[in-house]
Amino acid sequence: MGRLISLLLVSHSLLFASQLIYAQTIPAERAKLIEEAKKEGKVVVYAAYSAPDANAFKAAFEKKYPFIKFEYFRAGKDKLLGKYVTEVRAGQFLPDVYQSSIFPVMTLLQRGLLGKYLSPERAAYSEAVKDKEGYWTAVYLNAMTIAYNPRLVKPEEVPRSYQDLLLPKWKGKMGLDLNKTEWYVAMLQMMGEEKGRKYMEALSKQDVQARDGNTITGQLLVAGEFPLVISQYPTSVEEYKKVGAPIEWLPLEPHFVYSIVIGVTAKNSHPAAGRLFVDFVISEEGQKVMRSLSRIPARKDVLPDPPNLIQGHKLLVVNPASSEDYNRFNNEYHKYFR
Repeated sequence: MGRLISLLLVSHSLLFASQLIYAQTIPAERAKLIEEAKKEGKVVVYAAYSAPDANAFKAAFEKKYPFIKFEYFRAGKDKLLGKYVTEVRAGQFLPDVYQSSIFPVMTLLQRGLLGKYLSPERAAYSEAVKDKEGYWTAVYLNAMTIAYNPRLVKPEEVPRSYQDLLLPKWKGKMGLDLNKTEWYVAMLQMMGEEKGRKYMEALSKQDVQARDGNTITGQLLVAGEFPLVISQYPTSVEEYKKVGAPIEWLPLEPHFVYSIVIGVTAKNSHPAAGRLFVDFVISEEGQKVMRSLSRIPARKDVLPDPPNLIQGHKLLVVNPASSEDYNRFNNEYHKYFR
């Protein structure tokens, strides 16, 4: 018994010592990183941001680190990817940080354009929303689900599954966002590619009214242009509801989500400032900023507002695809519905 107690005491002492070393090391490493970033004086971020998102993070980051100038270029995910790849071909490596949907980020990873950074903040993220090597970490999640206009759809008529959308009564009455290739990938992931494509073939015969963008489909739904949208961000639905718009979303199971991720670039001019910005965005503080922008934080200890945007659902996290796979899925999706 005495030997067992001695072993336990040694074990606890070693654990305490390792925790003490870790606690001392992290602040020391952070202080060193901040000093290096201070010397660089600037961070350049390429992101598929909205203008409010970009300005909010610029304000929050510069308030915390006033000695670092925050510069950004924002664009849609495809335009952003095209700009960066074109610059790299010309020998220009402007951004220190790249943030976008998981799919274009995978393209950069496969081309060797992302760098590794195992931020200490990554410990607060589940394995499903970060890669093992440290190339990317999710900053927020986009959920995708059915939305409808309650003035045009009675409660008993609301579809309870994607199969219900194939019923004759929905023909010509559904909107769809052509930018949501992620939804198409999620459907194939859920059903299997063969069954998924058969479903898409049947759905395409329902005279779906395809539009280019989540905003326009939401606006047309509220205006009564069509009573239902097949795939809408519930975060945007919640924003419409705050101003009394006639719109609701339906939490189908599984709940489709895909990651908007962040990573440092493989070649850049401000490596320390880039790592510091990544730390900030995925920290608890940064994720609360994300929540204030009506996003779904990816960090486990920061719930969205309202929590039911993610909490209480069986999630299907869309798997990252290679650039070749994504292009193929994108072309298929447009073939069915454009």
